[in-house]
Formats: sequence, structure tokens, C-alpha cells
Amino acid sequence: METIITTFGLTKQYGNFFALRNLSLEVHRGEVFGLLGPNGSGKTTTIRTILGLIKASEGRASVMGLDCWHDSLMVRERVSYLPGELRMFGYLSGYKHLKFLCDLRGGIGYDRAVQIAERILELDLKKKVRQYSTGMKQKLALAQTFSDPVEILILDEPTSALDPSARELVLDLVLNAKSQGQTVIFSGHVLSEVERISDRVAIMRRGQLMHIEDMHTRRCARMVLARFEGDAPQDFPDDLGLIVRRRDGREILCEHQGEIKSLLDWFSRQPISEIAIGTEDLRELYDRFHSPDVRDEDLLPI
Repeated sequence: METIITTFGLTKQYGNFFALRNLSLEVHRGEVFGLLGPNGSGKTTTIRTILGLIKASEGRASVMGLDCWHDSLMVRERVSYLPGELRMFGYLSGYKHLKFLCDLRGGIGYDRAVQIAERILELDLKKKVRQYSTGMKQKLALAQTFSDPVEILILDEPTSALDPSARELVLDLVLNAKSQGQTVIFSGHVLSEVERISDRVAIMRRGQLMHIEDMHTRRCARMVLARFEGDAPQDFPDDLGLIVRRRDGREILCEHQGEIKSLLDWFSRQPISEIAIGTEDLRELYDRFHSPDVRDEDLLPI
């Protein structure tokens, strides 16, 4: 797939503190790329460096072949960015606020921004922004972000202040943007949201990239938990496509990505007392890097 955003060895250091350390990743054109990690993991620093808002201490980043620092103005012309912390002009009405922001791009997108705000997000644009709740301000910013005529959307915690029904609307807007060929970086804390919309997910910890997961492959994987009447077998036929995750006497947990029929045929001939087949959600993968008992020395970044 065509790469549209690249970072190589990206590092941001403040004194002895590393906000980013040796971050290398690629974002493909037309995909939704999820960024996961707790506060302080480096997600926002990554985004701000890609936008050319801060300068990397080492390494480089590019957007559509443009250097993110030296060509930062041209980069931002091609990107619509929703920051995690909003600042707005309270004395403007919703209409005037959208017009002001859309005029920064020559007025293009204003009609679409109004349509998203009123018809989809159900905002009263006649009110002044100072009368808006935090969630309403977030909706206003989202309307403008999704209306920009750009190829790349970067959304930093876009659903953080929204109620559940509004969150669903935002996820639908993301998927619609993808269907129109736009590339989306989606930084969030709600694992179920990131899992639902992302093509790939990057998990960060303390400024380092720990793992990238292809969500299409993950959705095809099954988790098989089997309890045998005696000890579990030490080996399995290669054509079953089983990967052992955990072994405990008579019980075994495996990941399976092969044909379900051959798997069930094989198990039907085995002395098993119980079997359960399901899928592993993103929480289990995330906890490999961020559960309370995980130590830095036990992990290797990529």
C-alpha cells in the first residue's frame, strides 16, 4: 500500500526526559490508523511533530513527501487536525466560528461544516460558543474538521467529551471519511472505538512504539480454550494452524487462524471434556503492554 505518513527514528527530548524515543512507523493512504496508549505515552507528541508544531530532537517525519518541520505550512494545508484541548472564541456564534475557521482555507467546506453540525451532530449554531457545553464545543470542532477538503485527518481524543450516541456519530463520520479515500489517524483511550474503526493499531508506552497490529488479521483470529480428560497434547498437526498461548496441565489456550472445519474435525476425535471458541478483543492485546504488573524491563519496543 502507498505510504502517506512516515516517521523514522523520531525522538523528542526535554532535558533528561524522552517524550518520544526512536519512533519509526508508516501510515498508509486511505487507512484508519489507531494510536493507543495512556496519558504520557507519546501519542500527542507524535501528532504535533508530524504537524510540524514541535521540532524533533532526532529523526525525521514526512507527510506526502514533505518534511514535517521544514515544510510544515504545506503539511498543514493537507491535514485537518482536531487537538485534544480545544480553545475557541466564546463571543462568536456557532455559525460565525465555523465561517472563521473555514475562511482560513478560502471558505471551502463551510456548507458541509454547517450540515454536519446541524443535521448530524444536532447543534444550535445560532448560540454563542460561550453558551455551549464542553461536548457541544467538541461537536463544533468536529464539524469543521470533517468538512475540510484535505486528504488526511488527525483526531486527538475526538470522542472524549461526548455522550455515547454522539460517539457513535463520530465513528460513522470517520468510516465515511475512509470510504471517500481520506486517511485518518485516530488517537484514543476507548479501546472498543479504536478496535471498531481501525485498519491498524499502534500501541505506545513511555514514548516508544511497542506493537503494531493489523486489525483485519486480528478479526479473523479465533481463541480456542480446550480442557482435556488427561494432559493436553504437546504437539498439534501443522495444518491446523494452532499457536499455543497458554498451557496448564489439562487445559490449553490457542490462537487459531486456519479452517474451522478441520479444527473441529480434529477436536472431535480427541478426549476433551470442554471446549470454547471465541475471539480476543483489543483489551487483551493492550494489557500485554499496559497491565499493572508489566515492567519496562520485560518489554522490547519495535
